[in-house]
Amino acid sequence: MAEAFATEIAKSLLGKLGSFAVQEFRLACGLQDDLARLEERLKAINAVLSDAEKQQSKNERIRLWLHMLRKVFYDAEDVLDEIECETLQRQVVKTKGSTSRKVQHFFTSSNRIAFRLRMGHNIKKIIERLAEISALKSDFNLSEQAIDCSHVLHEETGMNRSFDSFSGLIRRDEDKERIINLLIPPFKVGDAHPRVLPIVGMGGLGKTSLAKSVGDAEIVERHFQLKMEVCVSDDFSLKQVIQKIIKSATGERCADLDEGELQKKLEEILNGRKYLLLLDDVWNEDAKKWLLLKPVLSKGADGSKIIVTTRSQRVAEIMGTVPAYNLSHLGKEDCLLLFCKCAFKEGQMALYPNLIGIGKEIVAKCKQVPLAVINLGTQLYGKIDETEWKSVRDSEKWEEEGDVILPALKISYQRLPTHLKRCFLYCSVFPKDYQFGDCILVQFWMAHGLILQSANPNENLEDVGLRYVRELISRCFFQDYEDCIVIAYFKMHDLIHDLAASLAQNEFSIISSQNHQISESSRHLSVLDSNSFFHQTLNKFSNEFDHVRSIVFADSIAGPTCKTDFEKCLSGFKYLRSLELMDPSEFEVFPERIGALKHLRYLYLVVNTEMKRLPKSIFKLPNLQALVAAGEGLEELPEDVRHMISLRFLLLFTQQKRLPEGGIGCLECLQTLFIVWCENLENLCEDMQGLKSLRKLFIAKCHGLISLPRSIKCLTTLEEFCIIDCEKLDLITIEEEKGKKIQSLSLSLRIVIFEELPATLALPEQLLQGCAESLQTFIIRGCPNIEEMPECISNLNKLQNLEITRCPRLSKRCRRGTGEDWPKIKHIPKIKVDGDDSGEETSHSGSSGTP
Repeated sequence: MAEAFATEIAKSLLGKLGSFAVQEFRLACGLQDDLARLEERLKAINAVLSDAEKQQSKNERIRLWLHMLRKVFYDAEDVLDEIECETLQRQVVKTKGSTSRKVQHFFTSSNRIAFRLRMGHNIKKIIERLAEISALKSDFNLSEQAIDCSHVLHEETGMNRSFDSFSGLIRRDEDKERIINLLIPPFKVGDAHPRVLPIVGMGGLGKTSLAKSVGDAEIVERHFQLKMEVCVSDDFSLKQVIQKIIKSATGERCADLDEGELQKKLEEILNGRKYLLLLDDVWNEDAKKWLLLKPVLSKGADGSKIIVTTRSQRVAEIMGTVPAYNLSHLGKEDCLLLFCKCAFKEGQMALYPNLIGIGKEIVAKCKQVPLAVINLGTQLYGKIDETEWKSVRDSEKWEEEGDVILPALKISYQRLPTHLKRCFLYCSVFPKDYQFGDCILVQFWMAHGLILQSANPNENLEDVGLRYVRELISRCFFQDYEDCIVIAYFKMHDLIHDLAASLAQNEFSIISSQNHQISESSRHLSVLDSNSFFHQTLNKFSNEFDHVRSIVFADSIAGPTCKTDFEKCLSGFKYLRSLELMDPSEFEVFPERIGALKHLRYLYLVVNTEMKRLPKSIFKLPNLQALVAAGEGLEELPEDVRHMISLRFLLLFTQQKRLPEGGIGCLECLQTLFIVWCENLENLCEDMQGLKSLRKLFIAKCHGLISLPRSIKCLTTLEEFCIIDCEKLDLITIEEEKGKKIQSLSLSLRIVIFEELPATLALPEQLLQGCAESLQTFIIRGCPNIEEMPECISNLNKLQNLEITRCPRLSKRCRRGTGEDWPKIKHIPKIKVDGDDSGEETSHSGSSGTP
């Protein structure tokens, strides 16, 4: 990485030394002195790190010293993680009760002694290395500064500010109209088929936004029968591009089809239909590859059109059948207006003419590139100190060679607080056009220790991580933001991704058909091409795998196809913290060897239809915090899941009719539970009261679900409860039987969403009564048979937002002023009801959705 981030890593290490697991080991194994010396050495170095990091950009020796430190810090983390793993494994054995001979032997006194000796030796080596590096600090005249190991979050900018809210202000109306006029004319004999229109321009001008706005225009929607969007990016693989087009058209992944089968399927999809296809961010200048794809795309009806966005005139010449549309820079006045909209709070612009003057100079340096204008404008949002504005205007980054966009983005990056810089750079391990989900990205960051505990005892790590996400969104480091309430989705602009990749290049390696090398400093791998990885990287660079902490197999094309190769791969990555794997296409059984990855904290696994079960060894991973196990073929989630004592996030698919007791219900650390696409599931487990930390419960697309356990009402920590598209479910099953004495409930629910529940006849009154002092948002959609609001709704004192849509009976009773239930809800500040045009409506930025 361009920066060492030694202070952040040192904070993490000191936190680990103070953890319960390490303290317990320290006392049990007699390593008090060694660990105390390590802590003392870390604190001494930590005292000068802040000054060193300030000086590193101007002093190469200090920068190298920090990078040497970081390497030792990483090794120290591995040692402390080993200790935590050992402590957790012993805890698992205790919870199991009776143990096998093999497990008992593992924890015999002789093994404990061997482990203690090994750890003692490793700790002493770390102390010696730190002493050698620490001795050099006297050469730099670094000043000691008090270090606060708590984590203070910077003030957030407005949550509703995102790249997308500003990109809509880019004045491209004339360009949009011209392109629409090129698409709409009817097909004539002699026209090329399909007609291909390239949009050409430098990065950051808004080519993609313009092309998407053209496709979303009503006149275009009516003109074409089928619309598809595909980000092609750097690697133009015929199989991958066809796969992406099929997925855009139908939602199917088709991971198990070969290239010929994919071509045949796409031809069937396009046959006789007039389509509009957007091929975004194309770089391929090999005409042969385009000529292989073009015949498949010609199967659509006459009048089909393709829009290609590219920075390359050569690409336009190869693919275009009409003259390219060259996108110009944004006008100077439009740029200044855009900048001011991003930088000033509403109504404040006129108050600061001095800042507008400086802003004009900043905009001039952006050379009329919208992405640069938006990015820098948002960094100055709400700032009224001239010094901050001048620091952007006078930054030395403007003098760097290259196009104008990278210096502007580097200035934006420099202004990020350190904790956000690290989180941003770690996003570069994911491929371009990757769709992030906020709560899942937070789990990835947590797996790498990037989120430090807030000073606020009421905020847990997930809360802090979501604040990080919101801050990066508001600073325009993410775009294509879609808030689905239960989860928010977003992407990185390709130039922003380029920035992250360039700054993180020392530690992050991309394995593709063009590059199969990793270096000694590589700790994160993004695999775009499995052939290069398994047949070249794996054989030539196996000695470097000890350092690797994360692997992302970008998609089904990049994923492993040979189980033997993958097992060999797993055996080398003993310190792996995160693994993301899509559609291992030829696996019927996942390798049990994954159970050896005892440091693994994050596992994102989308499996093919052939894989029926997860390996039992997964449930022996003591550190695993997040498990996404998605796949229609998965038959069951075994009871062994109860042994995952560190699990905080679980997304599961299963073909079981009932979730067994003694499984999920035993996960006391679980914070978030997604149960989705479980077609056969009729009942959840009855022991859900065991989920003592559960804060978010999302159940979706479980079409066979007929009841919910009454124990849900015992989830006193639950804050978000969402049920979507469960057509047989009647919510009344949560309630106690009539005549039975009802215990008073005290719940913490803030958000409740009931959507597409046609079998539900009444809202669960006992549940709603229990959250009278907490519920803030209540959404009811697509529940046509609910007839009335319960009386208790008038007691929900904290309720701020109520939405009732596609519920004709309930909507009628809740009409403003005239509905029978209006008196029950009139105290709520924001109400949206179908057919009620006279009253206020609240506007949510999206609808609820599933991962």
